[in-house]
Amino acid sequence: MMSTAIVVVAHTQQLAQSVLELTLQMTRTPHQIWAVGGSDHGGVGTSSRRIEEALHAALENHDGAVLLLDLGSACLNARIAAEKFRDKPVYIADAPLVEGSILAGVAAAAGEAPETVKQRAEEARNIRKVIGTVE
Repeated sequence: MMSTAIVVVAHTQQLAQSVLELTLQMTRTPHQIWAVGGSDHGGVGTSSRRIEEALHAALENHDGAVLLLDLGSACLNARIAAEKFRDKPVYIADAPLVEGSILAGVAAAAGEAPETVKQRAEEARNIRKVIGTVE
């Protein structure tokens, strides 16, 4: 059984923390998920340094990590941070933030490997939110 961490990256700490809290309510994975958001100066944005710090903390007790992002522009900073951990499986999931975090949380709680957790998060792209017609 592997231990996979989840790192939620958002443009504000409030958004990242809210996604973390919702994911915890749905998955009960308190020691497997980190939230990092905002710029180095506390404004809107992302920070490779802050993401790296979260990854460092997450990888102290886990075999690998999966990062979930709110907006595509967070990907550059996530890639910069992930580069520092080439010796560990660190993946960036191409998934919707909320649904992807929940599916990743379920997979991580089940002891899935980091690559599988990433794949589960990416399955969230196919989740329909609206059933039937909306008028």
